[in-house]
Amino acid sequence: MAFESRIYPTKPLYPQQKAHDHSLTFEPTVFFENQASHSFTFTPFLRFDASDNERTHVDIREAYFLTFGDIGSLEWEFRIGIDQIFWGTAESNNPVNIINQTDQVEHPNGNEKLGQPMLHGTLAGDWGILDLFALPFHRPRTYPGNSGRLRTANPVLLADHSMEYEDSSGKRHVDFATRYSHTIGSVDFGISYFKGTSREPLLISSSGCGQPLKDCFLRQQYNQVSQFGLDLQFAQDAFLGKAEIINRKGFDRQGPSKKSHNAFVIGGEYTLYGIFDSDADLTLFGEYNRDGRGRTATTSFQDDIFLATRYTFNDVEDTNFTASLLHDMDYETKSLNLEFTRRLNDNVSLKVEGLTFFDTDQTDAATWQIRDDDYVLVNLSFSY
Repeated sequence: MAFESRIYPTKPLYPQQKAHDHSLTFEPTVFFENQASHSFTFTPFLRFDASDNERTHVDIREAYFLTFGDIGSLEWEFRIGIDQIFWGTAESNNPVNIINQTDQVEHPNGNEKLGQPMLHGTLAGDWGILDLFALPFHRPRTYPGNSGRLRTANPVLLADHSMEYEDSSGKRHVDFATRYSHTIGSVDFGISYFKGTSREPLLISSSGCGQPLKDCFLRQQYNQVSQFGLDLQFAQDAFLGKAEIINRKGFDRQGPSKKSHNAFVIGGEYTLYGIFDSDADLTLFGEYNRDGRGRTATTSFQDDIFLATRYTFNDVEDTNFTASLLHDMDYETKSLNLEFTRRLNDNVSLKVEGLTFFDTDQTDAATWQIRDDDYVLVNLSFSY
């Protein structure tokens, strides 16, 4: 359970927005298992928000049955239900991570995900790990409402009837994915493939936008895509090299074109252990993001440099401080994120975060729409 407040020093940019944001979250986990290699995990998520009705939401992060066993020298697992799957190695952006939908109301960095209904089979041996997925239901992305901060200038419609799907089966299109992963020496890698409904919507203006006294909204359009992905991590002493590369075929902003595009993130991290003859470690991050669509990309990582540092105290309270800077090379816009976390006692933890945007460019629509939404966040969580 957590109490969270976002304090925005600057007045709202749009008249419907509230000045500040206060909320309460619950995320319990119930786990059952028996001695017959069967288990069930259930993790619901609930947020009650005082400012934005769309940020008040309920989701099932996990609700799956798991069974496993052996076939000769091979091990197998099978899960059915709702689960969260993470693919990727990079710190700033994970283009290969396509299974779960983004829960955009939770955080602007897009790292929080909705639960995804799936059938998930795994086969593992000395040759590596093979994962197979059938995904029978599409989850639309969440967005802040009219009164929420960090939203688009024109609100995104969230009703089911307002969404468009390329495939006639809509949300019920069955997607498929697979991933092979292995470790060879000091290199970990994964090769993945996804075919189905995109998790990344195109936002299309509603009809009549631009007319006097006409409310303008954005509709979500989801199209069919296929994506090949490669993620790599290389370890050498205190250095970790990281890369994620995708080739995606599907619709883009220019219209119904099946032309493919490439995107990647490459970089690494280096850790200085016992810095200043203390118990603390200092980790330095550097990454470069590139999307072949350039300024027509549907993500904000079209040409960006990410620099960060994390100071880990390695104390009993698990104290960490992280500072990160994201610099858009196309628009010269920048965002700075500062984060401090510390456990206050066995049950209570504190998180303080600050996010600010500067050198915003009017032609950079994604950042320009939220240019006045710098905030300070205080989160107090209780675990039992």
